Amino acid sequence: MRPWLGQQCRRHGECVALTRLRMDELVNAWVADRCTPFQIALLGVFDAAPFLLSDGALDVPRIRRELVARARRVEAFRRRVVWTRLGEGMPVWAPDPAFDPDQHIGCAALPPGADLATWAADRIVRSLPLDRPLWRAEVVDGLPGKRFALIIVVHHVAADGLAGVALARSLLDGTPDAVLLDTPVPAAPPLPSHADLIRDRLRRLAVELRSARPLSGAASRRLRDLVRQFRDASADLRTRTSETSLPRQVGPTRRLVVVREPLDEVRRAGHALGATVNDLLLAAASGGLRALLSARGDDVAALTLRTSVPAATGAGHQAGGIMLVDLPVGEPDPLRRLAAIHAATGRAKLRLYAGAGNITEVVHLPIPLARIGMRWMRRFGGTRVNLFVTDVPGPTAPLWLAGARMLEAVPVAPLVQNVGLGIAALSYAGKLAVSVHADGSVADLELLADGMAADFAAFRAAAPTAGRAVDDAQRAVGSGTSSLPWPVPQ
Repeated sequence: MRPWLGQQCRRHGECVALTRLRMDELVNAWVADRCTPFQIALLGVFDAAPFLLSDGALDVPRIRRELVARARRVEAFRRRVVWTRLGEGMPVWAPDPAFDPDQHIGCAALPPGADLATWAADRIVRSLPLDRPLWRAEVVDGLPGKRFALIIVVHHVAADGLAGVALARSLLDGTPDAVLLDTPVPAAPPLPSHADLIRDRLRRLAVELRSARPLSGAASRRLRDLVRQFRDASADLRTRTSETSLPRQVGPTRRLVVVREPLDEVRRAGHALGATVNDLLLAAASGGLRALLSARGDDVAALTLRTSVPAATGAGHQAGGIMLVDLPVGEPDPLRRLAAIHAATGRAKLRLYAGAGNITEVVHLPIPLARIGMRWMRRFGGTRVNLFVTDVPGPTAPLWLAGARMLEAVPVAPLVQNVGLGIAALSYAGKLAVSVHADGSVADLELLADGMAADFAAFRAAAPTAGRAVDDAQRAVGSGTSSLPWPVPQ
């Protein structure tokens, strides 16, 4: 997270540059609508023993105090967006002079008999106010087995999956006996005024004009590259996806189920099968979709569904790149599904790292064109993409909150207009939690989760004997590049 540099140097009348939002941050504000706020979340389940009172009740006020003390010291939790008007330039990151962490941390009780995951998903979908720091946390009492839950919600403008995990991590401790230091928090300056924003905008324009040069050969080539990349990216979205019984319209309610896997076993299976954990996740998602849609009576014999998968490209931005991957739902064999996925992601990565266009190229366009592009994606994205799948590496060691160990960490990725299904995986302390997030109308979501679990089990079962057939499989594939011990379907 970059610090805000917007304090004015009044002694010398100078104007220090403000920290403006990047375009890839701003477009995340444009994606949202009333029923689909673009927010990510972490659902943590904790051992409540250190916070139990003598009568067995949970000391919720003390948990809130611990969270307030931790949030106060985290700079990223104290900053907000100053939304600008015409002529003021891009919106600005700034410390919030009115920041009070106590106003961002609430508490609630899980209703008797309620499913924690789905209940939490309906809490997560409540929109964050955009005129204050873009996060909130909620302590959840009422869980069985001497446990409590913590829901942390962050707007995608402020963080992507990796940054969101880091923010959640900043509220927790690395050891059970960690001592929270009483670090002074600097007072926030006033928010930048209209005059400050105009001055900063004029200063930036002056710098740009001074450094402007006639269109050189390199600049001309870069312009042509951007046009080509955006054309290539739009080509990915020209083909409509298959029609299924999955919901296109996303309403205000949610369903959430969780698939839990032992991380080391999943990694060993991936290593033996020559695939990444992300490949296994996508293949399992294909199996889960096949199980769900088959049970519904959909024709899955030759069905292919398309998913959007974020990919890191080393660019340093939240959204380095996006891969569009076709999932072979029609393939009945889980190992052949994995082979097809592995081949498809390999091609997509080569294309992405070679500089070919992807749908994130919208962030390189002028603001009016970028906004038009995002409106098109919001309106028609559901006819080009069926679901979203993301895999985020989390902490490898356990975390605590004032001595209370976090037993489980479940990620929750946002849904967007007209795409009513999202799958997110997070590794934590030797466990892999995969959340399957859907519009509330998907009452049979457990079938998808069960299908994913069955595929993960198939991968683990195949791993011990996988190595024997690698050479034969490579000859069968014909390319000599696959390390998977079975032929890739043509």
